[in-house]
Amino acid sequence: MNNTVESELKLWYKQPAKEWVEALPIGNGRLGAMVFGDVFHERIQFNEDTLWTGTPIREKGNNFSYINEARKLIFEEKYIEAQDIINEKLLGPWNQSYAPMGNLYINFDEEGNVEDYRRELDLDSGCVKVRYKVNEKEYSREIFASKADEVIVIKLTCNEKMSFTVSLDSLLRYKTKEYDKFTLQMKGKAPISALPSYEEGEDPVIYDESGKKGMNFKVLVNVEAHEGEVVLQDGFLNISDCNTAVLKLVANTSFNGYKKEAGLEGKDVDKLCDINLNSVRNKNFFSLKNNHTQEYKILFERVSFELGGKKYNDIPTDKRIEAFKKNHEDISLLTLYFQYGRYLLISSSRGDCQPANLQGIWNEDLRPAWSSNYTTNINVEMNYWPAEVCNLSECHNPLFKLIREVSETGADAAKKRYGCAGWTANHNIDLWRQATPAGGSAEWAYWPMAGAWLCDHIWEHYQFTLDKVFLEENYPLMKGAAEFLLDWLIEDNKGRLITCPSISPENNFLTPDGKKCSPSLASTMDMELTKNLFSNCIKASKILDFDLDFRRRLENALEKLYPYKIGKYGQLQEWYKDFEEYEIGHRHLSHLFSLYPGREITEENNKEIFDAMKISLKRRLENGGGHTGWSCAWVIALFARMKDKEMVQKYINVLLDKLTFSNLFNVCPPFQIDGNFGGTAAMAESLLQSHKGYIELLPSLPTKWVSGKIIGLKARGNFEVSIEWADSKMMRTVLKSNSNSICKVKYDRENIYVKDVNYEIIDNEIIEFKAFKDQEYIILCKE
Repeated sequence: MNNTVESELKLWYKQPAKEWVEALPIGNGRLGAMVFGDVFHERIQFNEDTLWTGTPIREKGNNFSYINEARKLIFEEKYIEAQDIINEKLLGPWNQSYAPMGNLYINFDEEGNVEDYRRELDLDSGCVKVRYKVNEKEYSREIFASKADEVIVIKLTCNEKMSFTVSLDSLLRYKTKEYDKFTLQMKGKAPISALPSYEEGEDPVIYDESGKKGMNFKVLVNVEAHEGEVVLQDGFLNISDCNTAVLKLVANTSFNGYKKEAGLEGKDVDKLCDINLNSVRNKNFFSLKNNHTQEYKILFERVSFELGGKKYNDIPTDKRIEAFKKNHEDISLLTLYFQYGRYLLISSSRGDCQPANLQGIWNEDLRPAWSSNYTTNINVEMNYWPAEVCNLSECHNPLFKLIREVSETGADAAKKRYGCAGWTANHNIDLWRQATPAGGSAEWAYWPMAGAWLCDHIWEHYQFTLDKVFLEENYPLMKGAAEFLLDWLIEDNKGRLITCPSISPENNFLTPDGKKCSPSLASTMDMELTKNLFSNCIKASKILDFDLDFRRRLENALEKLYPYKIGKYGQLQEWYKDFEEYEIGHRHLSHLFSLYPGREITEENNKEIFDAMKISLKRRLENGGGHTGWSCAWVIALFARMKDKEMVQKYINVLLDKLTFSNLFNVCPPFQIDGNFGGTAAMAESLLQSHKGYIELLPSLPTKWVSGKIIGLKARGNFEVSIEWADSKMMRTVLKSNSNSICKVKYDRENIYVKDVNYEIIDNEIIEFKAFKDQEYIILCKE
């Protein structure tokens, strides 16, 4: 990349971070850290993605008679009584929490005025840098998390001699000691239970007082000081009289799979850390950085994005955000936001790691918001919305691993909790792959539909890659989720297949006597997810040419599913009946799933329901909806599918105006990472769509994005797409085919053609041509 593009890919500031949500994130998928950049007292807060509270789950099941009783009451329209039974008899334990591992402190023996301070995150290299002057001394730091070498590296330099100390601590139980004369060690233990931050209890955090159970962890920090002295004493590394020092942090837990108790049957953290440190101890900084950047750039540089207009890269990022709120002129800030989403996904989900959770891999709290778990009624799925379209398909793999694992605990839950075949999961999953309902309330916890939604990611990965081996390997997961639903569905009084009890995630309706309630029959989202899963399984079965008998079962069930209903306001009903809504402006947009991220409803194939969805979204927003970061991102994606360019632009602005911290983290509030990923995916959706069976260019180009260029997006059918436009008109598109296939392309504004290739014009001005693997095709507008 040239220097101009590099400068556009930096978040930078003229002051250190005072709060955690101002710090800058680095990560390698497994290890994550937040760099504060303080001049005299640096704090680097770090995480390891398997450090969770808790122990493996033992499914206890429940009495199926309570399900039947709740169903009977719902059919009798005694909704509150049914809700009481669910809350009292059918919920399960709370999820466990993602835990912070520790803090690395670097304290400098220096006082004086600070000049020329700069702190930055360079997305192009995946490195954080800090530089400043104190008493005419020039200091600098460079920090990155290397996947290639599984280490966090911190380089400190000064043009004169410097002295500083290094120490470690943790919110968990821990001890520090000397590992060797150049290395500080911290070992600790995680609690066996931690309640969610919103749940009160006498003992919200519980340790195994025998010291046996609970996750073990270990951290090693090694220092190499050039021409300086290193003394390790009383838990501090004391470094003096050096110009350059390199710190290498390695960390591991005893996690040995979700089935094994990590304290009793866990991996040997001593051995793991020894291996890690020995592999990097003799590598110099330049070798480590080169390994890191080479591995990282393979993913990050696949996509570049530029928008025309004045550049404001010379203004600090926090000031740019404040200025953007006033006039929305700095549209290049949006390209930075877009690429930041890709950076965060690369940093929190690559290689053999856990999937990105509610906070990616970054968390400083022992009891974080919503346990920093995997919330499946929108959040974890939104985390992976950009994975395929933004050309980061490999980053999807940790989610697929989670699906495979939760299908095992989910089979136990399906059998013992619901009396059904197949597998299921509910709205919360943790490291231990809890598939049962969580605690609290039916309105969020009693939702056995997560399997159906998660499996959509398997189908989408196939759609984008055409990887039949992957589809064949993962088809059993899709089938298992469908088998559960075939058993879970029951008939209503007209013979239509419905779910019951059924909620619309986290939302409530008003009963006829005005009471707030969540469970009823056949929520629209339940029916959408069921139809989507059954349809995907049918298509997969045809592609793989097997499982005909099961395919026919699904086809028969599809015909009997409860249909969409339009309510009294012209809106798409969210529930079986046209209930009044308890909160019209609710943050969830669950009943619009089939518009986005689903693909069933388009204006062309079902205008009546499409228009009803537009009214539903309008009602939500007019009554305060879209007020969380992730909800706003979903709104943008929905408007992109509706081709409403003005509203796409409006809510992109809202996302930056109201729902973004100074480090570009998403505001839920508090911080949740899903809105970052959803925002990136929604921007991509405004530039490229491929869910209708053809590639559509610039379908919802935001009104202020008059000129620009994006290179390397992915379309379904295994195409890479690069688009250039000016005066809001497509000028040139390059399609690279990664498979032999038929390519169909549409551009609404102008008639188009394929340069130097035979093509046909089919329905609705769509062009069609044969595409061959590794070939590029140029699409132009006709004169």
